[in-house]
Amino acid sequence: MFAVINEVISMQRFVAELSTGIHKVKFEGSGRSNGSLHDKQPEVEFTFDGRRVSAVVDSDSSERWPSASFYRSFSAAIRRIDRACNIRWL
Repeated sequence: MFAVINEVISMQRFVAELSTGIHKVKFEGSGRSNGSLHDKQPEVEFTFDGRRVSAVVDSDSSERWPSASFYRSFSAAIRRIDRACNIRWL
């Protein structure tokens, strides 16, 4: 017999629109230079589509990433690439 596992998967998703396009490779390099983007935080998958960026926080983590903290970390990584880039959260 097969056991049915009832597991609730929660997911956090953030979407931002940038005033200028940012390359994912540059963003990942900028994020690595900022330890706070990865230290003690769940893993995040970023998808860049032109100027729109989607971020999906790893659903296996039991802790949610506070949105204000995520916004600060993400904004800092973007501003290291382009100080004039504006970010609008959707």
